[in-house]
Amino acid sequence: MDYEDYSNWKGWLNKVPFGSLSIDSRNKYKLQLDKLHVDYKNINALEIGFGNGGFIKFLLENGSNVEGIEIQESLLEEASNLGIPAHNSLASLTNGPYDLIVGFDVLEHLTLEQLQQYFLVFKSVLKPDGKMIFRFPNGDSFVGLSAQNGDFTHVTAIGLSKLEQLIRPLGFKIAIYEGALVYPRSKLKHLHFLRKFLRYLTMQALGFGSPYFFSGDIVTVLTLDHNKG
Repeated sequence: MDYEDYSNWKGWLNKVPFGSLSIDSRNKYKLQLDKLHVDYKNINALEIGFGNGGFIKFLLENGSNVEGIEIQESLLEEASNLGIPAHNSLASLTNGPYDLIVGFDVLEHLTLEQLQQYFLVFKSVLKPDGKMIFRFPNGDSFVGLSAQNGDFTHVTAIGLSKLEQLIRPLGFKIAIYEGALVYPRSKLKHLHFLRKFLRYLTMQALGFGSPYFFSGDIVTVLTLDHNKG
């Protein structure tokens, strides 16, 4: 897949400086990680596909060590200029083992064979009690179609069953699987009960029982399955 013009299309570097982190983005990361009960302070982390570096900046602000993987040379150069260990291959990792491995909007860019190869590497560099977080378009619902099909570099649609089929033989388990947080969350608090009630009625009418069916993006927390040989 050719990513030569991808950064320009995303507006990275040419519109927003590398490592920029708005107040809204900072708050969204914090709310999402707190909701998932994932620690982000003073940890050793790896981000796969760090893009414009916003989440790396968030982790650095919280006292964490960060290493990154990217395939776009311009982004690798920007990260290196900030002193962040950044590589274009998983084979070049140097700072493991990791407390946290993160991939926001990355898995859908990989083939199933690549995903299997990636998860085998993750297994070798994740601490025994470490966690992995991934976000991707909701492959179990029409609500995720726009995100999945709106980018020609997306090659694999992912749903709950496919993810389980992929990771369980490799020694992982799903700890959390839910719709990505909608931000600003605080502005929606007063609508929370009404939204849940209307969603319930709609799902019952359509015959769907999934609590994340109307979420465009999924977030999942994966851990090592210590019960699997």
